[in-house]
Amino acid sequence: MKILLISLTNNIQSGGGNLTHELCMFLKGKMDFTLLLPWDEKRYEYTSYPVEYILPSYIFTSRTPKIFQYLFFKYKTDANLVHSVFEFPYAIVAEKISKQNKIPLLIGLAGTYAVKPLFYFPDSFFLKRAYNHATYLTAISQFTADNVKKYSGTKTPMNIIHCPVNFERFSKPYNIDDLKEKYKGKKVLLTVGALKPRKGHDIVLGALALLKRERSDFHYIIIGNNEERGIYMDNLNNLIEKGNLRENVSFAGSVSDDDLPKYFQLCDMYVHTPVTTNWNFEGFGIVYLEAGSAGKPIIASNSGGVLDAVIPDKTGIVVPEGDIEATYNAIKKLIENETLAKSLGEAGYNYAKEHTWENIGKSFINLYKKCLEK
Repeated sequence: MKILLISLTNNIQSGGGNLTHELCMFLKGKMDFTLLLPWDEKRYEYTSYPVEYILPSYIFTSRTPKIFQYLFFKYKTDANLVHSVFEFPYAIVAEKISKQNKIPLLIGLAGTYAVKPLFYFPDSFFLKRAYNHATYLTAISQFTADNVKKYSGTKTPMNIIHCPVNFERFSKPYNIDDLKEKYKGKKVLLTVGALKPRKGHDIVLGALALLKRERSDFHYIIIGNNEERGIYMDNLNNLIEKGNLRENVSFAGSVSDDDLPKYFQLCDMYVHTPVTTNWNFEGFGIVYLEAGSAGKPIIASNSGGVLDAVIPDKTGIVVPEGDIEATYNAIKKLIENETLAKSLGEAGYNYAKEHTWENIGKSFINLYKKCLEK
């Protein structure tokens, strides 16, 4: 069996790129495959599998002349199956390759761009056509699956395969003595995610402003790049000033791949409260499993596909989307109840362990076989 994988990136600093890279590393040595990436994608030194940089540049909408590069893309392959790891826009290319070579098509559905393009023409036309042509669709959460079915009307069979986590990377012990010393005497809260509105950092800051009225023995670390070019960052800084949180919050920016697991192991709780804005939503939330791998309790919001990544009252506390007071109560509860925090962390550890690549990766291989059989 030979697989042709199509993705937008294999940059492990991004959620989609990390999933692509980890899938390739899992398949490496198990089956023959080639990954196709955009011609202008950065080349990363950790890439140790076959890649061809030939796809058109990424586009956010088909309402651009660049769409013709997708519609007239040609690629001859001896692969048995083409797998578009994500949906829009590269499922359009994958559909073309599938038809040109008369091979099955599998499309992965991650989140926002599995659903949002369905509300805009001509994006909806191209994406629906790809969904309907596919042999199977695979979604990372029930929320994503339900909304793709609802708004595309596709009858293509749907499978749900959760995002796997690199469990060993986040669970193995690291030397974090220097970090512990830096935040000595503080309860450390952590959020990892790009600085953009749907990630919900402002909800956490609002909750911490309430907590600051009672205590100051906490520190909130935010890891992630600013994708809003200062606008969202200005909003967060205003919240910090109004909430008297200047000494309680730090922005770590983008940390190295080696250092990221250390922050998960440092924190006392992982707090990530996304919101859905204009169909920009959290498709799953691999960060929750990364926190679970480190044995940390979680505070999450009931938003998008989060409930596939966090089990309410078992691996974490789930609060209503956008609810500052409920988030404050959850944070306070975990600070004051170490027994509960430990119990949630242990359950999260076990749940993350169920989502290793060795376990979840087999689902991809089995689905490849089903595609060929069908």
